[in-house]
Amino acid sequence: MGEPPCNGWGDVLTVYSDSRWPERTGIGNVMAAMKRNAPHDVAVVDLPVSGEIGHPLSPLAIARALKRQQAHDGVFWSAGFVPPLTSLLPTVVTVHDLTHLHFYGRKRSLYYAVVLRPLYRRCNEIVCVSDYTRQEFLRWSGIAHERVSVVYNGVAPKFLDNQAKFPCDFQYVLYPGNRRSYKNLDRLLAAYASSRLPGMGIKLGLTGTASKAITALARRLGVENQLQFFGWVDEAQLPSLYRGALLVAFVSLYEGFGLPIVEGMASRVPVLTSNVSAMPEIAKDAALIVDPYDIPSMTSAMDRLAESSSLREDLVAKGVERVKAFDWRHSADQLWGVVRRAASQSSGVRIRAA
Repeated sequence: MGEPPCNGWGDVLTVYSDSRWPERTGIGNVMAAMKRNAPHDVAVVDLPVSGEIGHPLSPLAIARALKRQQAHDGVFWSAGFVPPLTSLLPTVVTVHDLTHLHFYGRKRSLYYAVVLRPLYRRCNEIVCVSDYTRQEFLRWSGIAHERVSVVYNGVAPKFLDNQAKFPCDFQYVLYPGNRRSYKNLDRLLAAYASSRLPGMGIKLGLTGTASKAITALARRLGVENQLQFFGWVDEAQLPSLYRGALLVAFVSLYEGFGLPIVEGMASRVPVLTSNVSAMPEIAKDAALIVDPYDIPSMTSAMDRLAESSSLREDLVAKGVERVKAFDWRHSADQLWGVVRRAASQSSGVRIRAA
């Protein structure tokens, strides 16, 4: 975004940011929304950080970018969990979850403990996207409670404003997400195969393309022809894909937030989700909540949602109210408030009173 005006002095607070996250990713969407809703007296400067964001040396790459930028005034904010190895600036990092401690193997867990945890402890402020994530992060990091805040993610207006349904000639349950192991697709597929939905002509729709593993499992379960792969869905089409679904099924084993839950609610579609990690916190009573390890429970929940229009209508009505808690403008106000607080901890940064 170019050189910062005033170098962080006067009425402008300069915030340096690692902007390598693609907007199609969850963290990329958060970063873009926070920048879009930044107040007029905050200037966000995109750091030219080299290398892949998930590389083990990413903290070093950020520190080098800050040094090349000659960043001596302002604040550094990372939208995506990676702090700089060293920084002369107050530092704020958003932590979305601790998935890597649970599902990515011993090496990744060790890297978090040996490298990232000490770096987090040096940060001025940590932002978590749910109270569940905050509590887990506090237990793991040992950081003082007052330095760790909760700022919920928001939901994009395009979901709230959309009225169009995805054009297709069949009903479908939508799973909108990736295929990582903790997303629990194997159990979701087994629950769907055991349900009455295939016999009712209701397909299981997935974003992305068919994979050998999913296709083979569906074939063994006898529902290969009932799967619908929507492919790479354009951002502009995603709201209509949600809106056209009979229900959204998001029964992950672990989420730090669970953005598809609020996107489904914003699309006025009933949501089926899990009773673990942050998902019940985000959904509250506005979704049907199940044990994601219990296939019969998921099967029963899908049958109930498919067959009961009154249940669907009740969840949609509750979802419309619940989704009001997830507004990007409000979330941005909170985030930039945390950044200002970090800036106030440095005598070399002047900002206008919020």
